[in-house]
Amino acid sequence: MPYSCGMGKMSMGGNPLPHRLPALLCALLMALLFAPAASGEDNAEQNVFVAPTLPPDAIPYDANHPDVLEGDMLYAQSAILIEASTGEVLFEKNADEIMYPASTTKILTAYIALQMADLENDVVTISQNAIDLVPETYTTIPLSAGEQVPMLDLISATLVRSGNEGANAIAEYLSGSIENFADLMNQTAQMLGCSEDTHFVNPSGVHDDNHYTTARDMSIIAREAMRNEQFASIVRQNTYEMPATDSVDGSSGHPRRTLVGGTYILEEENDYYYPYAVGVKTGFTNRAGRCFVGAATKGGITLISVVFYSSNSGVWTDTRKLMEYGFTQIQSISPESLYAEDPRVIEVTGFSLDDELHGELTLGIRAVDETKDMTIIGNAETLDLLRENFNQISSVQWTREFRAPINVGDVMGILTYYSENSGTAEYELVATRSIAAREDAPPTLEQIEAYTAADENPWPRFSWDLLVPPAALLLALILLIRFLFRHRRRRMRAPKIKPVKKRYLR
Repeated sequence: MPYSCGMGKMSMGGNPLPHRLPALLCALLMALLFAPAASGEDNAEQNVFVAPTLPPDAIPYDANHPDVLEGDMLYAQSAILIEASTGEVLFEKNADEIMYPASTTKILTAYIALQMADLENDVVTISQNAIDLVPETYTTIPLSAGEQVPMLDLISATLVRSGNEGANAIAEYLSGSIENFADLMNQTAQMLGCSEDTHFVNPSGVHDDNHYTTARDMSIIAREAMRNEQFASIVRQNTYEMPATDSVDGSSGHPRRTLVGGTYILEEENDYYYPYAVGVKTGFTNRAGRCFVGAATKGGITLISVVFYSSNSGVWTDTRKLMEYGFTQIQSISPESLYAEDPRVIEVTGFSLDDELHGELTLGIRAVDETKDMTIIGNAETLDLLRENFNQISSVQWTREFRAPINVGDVMGILTYYSENSGTAEYELVATRSIAAREDAPPTLEQIEAYTAADENPWPRFSWDLLVPPAALLLALILLIRFLFRHRRRRMRAPKIKPVKKRYLR
């Protein structure tokens, strides 16, 4: 801590106030300087922002070993890192502490607008009230009262430029008032699974003591927002070309303009650029400190970070440390790669005697639908478990007989992979080499059927081989009949013995 306080001794017989005054003043100063963070995006409050510092006994961060990360290595008072597809928490520091979110609030505002608005037809007329609600030094797009802005342009400008009057205009258009929209924000946050420690009172993040959240809850909101393709497309850019606008009376429109944001992590020409960053939203007030909700994608893995009450540069270095740590903890692999580590091997029959592998055939794998993303994401333990049980999460239906000849690329079967998050996907199991058939091998049933189907003669072709079995059977039958006939004739020719007449003694 940059400040320390000592307690004065109290006198038993005198007025204790002089002795306690230094401690009371110090406590008041600490409360003002280190109060929980706020929302909005500019320094319009009376409090002065005091940038946090690292503890003097903190272990130095080593960029060569990003897998080692501790809370004291971050400037942020509160932070969290999650894996986007599953929501698994990879790192956290005071993630459930109540904080002020500043303009990261606009993530939820934009998410609701993208869900509710007719983005092709809705045009918002900016009210004077939407402009007047923005404190004097807070960021604006700027917009003019009476200016008519297409909803999608208004959402984009509000996110990129962090325009507070834009957020107010969105709220008024969708809900009729700031208060009604704040109720909708709180209902949406609860629906997404946020805790009771999240409560919004405005769509912009302008500071209010009753406008607060936690790093964990903000990661839940950001994760859901990033699932929206339009939202993800908007927040990955730090500039926005806003088309020319008209006004109700024809006098308050603006020509085409380029809006520039403050997400330096997306800009290549600065020290804070991070090549894997894909968004999302900055925030700042004196009470909130520097805030940033970030997202980064690498090797099929998307991470989401939240940094609350960090320093001017720490908001970017903290985010990078979190992302680099996360990419060491999470791996990605495809079902094809998982299969290739232990491919199926079959035994082919009828192979040529010249085949060096004696009919052994390793099967390769090929996706039936190459556009379907079935990337598997998890830690090392999870992926090892999948490797051990791959046969239990997949099944194979064989499509042909394992008999030569086989040509390289022939489809031998269909493997179906079952995923908890992405459904099912089919893969062809194909021959990785050709196997010639043995020359004297008898024809297979398929060969016989193909030969018969190709024969134009409706009658079977004559072959002495076909005549031998019935001829042998006929000959055996003739010999049997002849034997039986001769045996019968011999019995018929045998002499008859006359019976002995009975004799009587007299």
